[in-house]
Amino acid sequence: MAAAESEAEAQQLISRLGKQLKASKTCPNKDSLVKLLKEAVIALGKFKQLKSLNSVIQPLSDSLVKHGMLQHKDKDIRILVATCFCEIIRVLAPDPGFSDDVFRDIFKLLQSIFAETGDYKSPYFSRRVKLLETVAKLNFCVLMLDVGCEDLILKMFKIFFSAVREQHPQSVINAMSSIMARILEDKLEEKDLEPLIFQEKFSEPLLDVILQNLLKESKGGSGGFARLAVSVIQNCNEKLERCICTFLRSCILNRESIGSELKEWYHDILYEIFQSAPQMLVSVIPSLSHELLTDQVDVRIKALNLLRKCFSLPGHKIAEEYHNLFMDFLNRFTDKSAEVRLCALSCGKALYANNPSGTGSSQILTELESRLLDFDDRVRMQAVSIVCDVSRLQIGSVTNELISQVADRLRDKKVSVRKKALQKLLELYQDYCTKCVGDIKMHFEQIPCKILMLCYDKDCKEFRPQSLEYVLAEDLFPVSLSVEERTNHWIFLSSLFTPLHVKALNAILSQKRRLRNALQAYLHLRVNEEEIGSDEMERNTKALFKKMSALFPDPAEAEECFYELNQINDDDIFKMLADLINVGDALSTRDNLLRKIGDQSPLFEFLRLLSSKCLLNIFSSRHVSYILDHLTFDTSVRHTKLDYSPLLLLSAIISAFPSLLRSSEEKFRQLLADKDIPFNEQLIQFLAKEGSNISIRLSDCYNFLERVRLEGTQAEAKLAVSAIAALSDSSEQVIVPNLCKTSCTIKKHSEQCLKSSLTTDANKSANLNLTLSKSADASRIWIEGLQKTSHQEVHSAGTVEVGNESSVDNQHEIHASVISESIMGKERVGSSCDSVATKPALGLNEDFPSCLQERDMNMTYNSNTDKVAKLSTANHKKANLAKENKDKGEASDVEHQQMRASTHYR
Repeated sequence: MAAAESEAEAQQLISRLGKQLKASKTCPNKDSLVKLLKEAVIALGKFKQLKSLNSVIQPLSDSLVKHGMLQHKDKDIRILVATCFCEIIRVLAPDPGFSDDVFRDIFKLLQSIFAETGDYKSPYFSRRVKLLETVAKLNFCVLMLDVGCEDLILKMFKIFFSAVREQHPQSVINAMSSIMARILEDKLEEKDLEPLIFQEKFSEPLLDVILQNLLKESKGGSGGFARLAVSVIQNCNEKLERCICTFLRSCILNRESIGSELKEWYHDILYEIFQSAPQMLVSVIPSLSHELLTDQVDVRIKALNLLRKCFSLPGHKIAEEYHNLFMDFLNRFTDKSAEVRLCALSCGKALYANNPSGTGSSQILTELESRLLDFDDRVRMQAVSIVCDVSRLQIGSVTNELISQVADRLRDKKVSVRKKALQKLLELYQDYCTKCVGDIKMHFEQIPCKILMLCYDKDCKEFRPQSLEYVLAEDLFPVSLSVEERTNHWIFLSSLFTPLHVKALNAILSQKRRLRNALQAYLHLRVNEEEIGSDEMERNTKALFKKMSALFPDPAEAEECFYELNQINDDDIFKMLADLINVGDALSTRDNLLRKIGDQSPLFEFLRLLSSKCLLNIFSSRHVSYILDHLTFDTSVRHTKLDYSPLLLLSAIISAFPSLLRSSEEKFRQLLADKDIPFNEQLIQFLAKEGSNISIRLSDCYNFLERVRLEGTQAEAKLAVSAIAALSDSSEQVIVPNLCKTSCTIKKHSEQCLKSSLTTDANKSANLNLTLSKSADASRIWIEGLQKTSHQEVHSAGTVEVGNESSVDNQHEIHASVISESIMGKERVGSSCDSVATKPALGLNEDFPSCLQERDMNMTYNSNTDKVAKLSTANHKKANLAKENKDKGEASDVEHQQMRASTHYR
């Protein structure tokens, strides 16, 4: 009852408003008109759809048309008028009784209001959106098809795409797409899948408008038009889907038959639709096989680029759902065109990266492996890059053999391929170190080993030891990796080293040491410049610059920079350079130096490289400490190959930089006292050469060296004696008794050998002779070492700082230089900063009993040596006599036995 009364009141109000407007000869003012229209909107909203209300509503609608309300300029009035006509059409549907001209004016008014929805900050925005939703809900825009307003439909489509914004709520997108989809559906029912061109005078169909806006986002446009186009496609019915698929298949199979300009962009259209509605393209995707097999290279490339983008989409199942297409794609890895093979590699990367464990992933890896040996270097570079990239996605997903084959590209015949392989393998190894902390994988650890072998590559300066030094220091490990983890990697790496790897590492370390020593000598020259003559200063400086510049990737450029640096008068810069070598916190010193010089200075890059070469950034004292901990306390790896390799690494490090042992000497002493430690020639050689420069007493390692002297090879025994001589001083009396004991042993061995020469036990005689020879050589070297040490002690004065690599003997410097320059194929440049260091001097008469014992020992040694020589001469004469008797046939059995015994003895 209340609803009926309300509707009756509304009818009375509409009738009164209609009469009031009809009676007015002119249009009322804005305020009166706005008030009248608001009342009319409210009253019309209460009406139900009823054709009999036409007589009540017609006076109002006629008055609105009469006073030109459909063309009114005021925004408030236009929105109210449009709302009134929407309500009138709703109530009087399906035939509101308007003429075609009135309908056109109504639709024009609606379009002008919809065009203003782009201003989403306007106070009228919410009212415009409500009107848009009302029109979409009523679906009366289809009346535009009945009254011949096709031009207005096309215009409205364009207005929607121009007005839509990214900031619009989804309700606006839904309302617009609903209107367009409904119009397209009705039009398709009328035309039965004919092209959507309504009249010949209109050159652009509705479908083109939608697809063009679908492309705008892929072309870098901004706005919500792509959202709207996707929404229309997703909401379309089966008939519209068939129409789009027919267009796309025609573009693939017979593009020349299509008159639309969109045929040039059909790949992009296909990709955009595949993102939003992949089920729509079930009948289109298989047609791409036609393009993969065509003779035109550019068409094959475009098809592969499309597949690459489709493969990149998450959740795609092209390899599973389109098996034939996938097989045709795999065949493009062996295409005759290198450009096509490059595109196929990119597609394979996209497919594998999207789903490493999906269907076809193993086949992709197989094809990538085959392209590592492609005859085109561009393809090999791309294959190397892609294999490393996909390996980084999931460490361990790629086979060990494939990683090894990528590392083999470091020996590629093309320098460009080797450079790319080095870059990508370093990135891969850094990711491996970060993601696999504590989990050592051998096939990844092969990477640094093969990088070290680049030292022997003379074709490219980037691979020489001068450049690889920077690689090992800055690029091999991630910055965040701790020193302990880095050391663990180095320890495992050393187990894979061959003599060539050790030689390359020694070359790199020796170059760093030589540069540090040469720079230190140059800085010393600058400090003492006043005491040195100008000619000598210039000559020494030139020699040092030449020596240091040879240790840079570009020696000529480096030498020029050294001369420019020499012209700088800022003493702070040279003080910082000295601190780089001598101060413990060298990293902060380097930062201060580079900040001082400024990044705008022409010497900035040179000083950055020079400071990097001066830093102990490949190995530090913490590395040495961790290695010693591993050797001394880690019993889990005893009696394995890893037990030997850290010794090799430790020897290489401390031989180049003895100062790194300074804080770990106690651990080093514990290591030498370990009876299970294997003999290491380089470690013993280090003790022999650096024994006078480290704070280790002979008593700390005497048992180890004595065991080497007695049980090792002849070469190891000689080195052990030299090491004992280098470490000994007059305060340790253990040397002489043992040396005398050795002399007695020699005498006994001589007598045994003399007796055994007359017996038939030739093998025993030979073994005794070998022992005699080794003991004699060792003792001789021992004595010579003691004499040399004594001579140095007499002439030395003062105390040398422990572990200072600038005070190491010149022989080691030359040896390291030869190693480095044999790799580079260059001769060593002489150094004016080489030095010899000795221990504190001792008085001549401080240890007189030891001198007497040494004299007796020398006499014993000479006596034994004479006996051996006489015995050898006698045996030689016996052999000659036996030979003559044999020729005459007069040799006796006893003489033959004596001859065989003496021959074995020799």
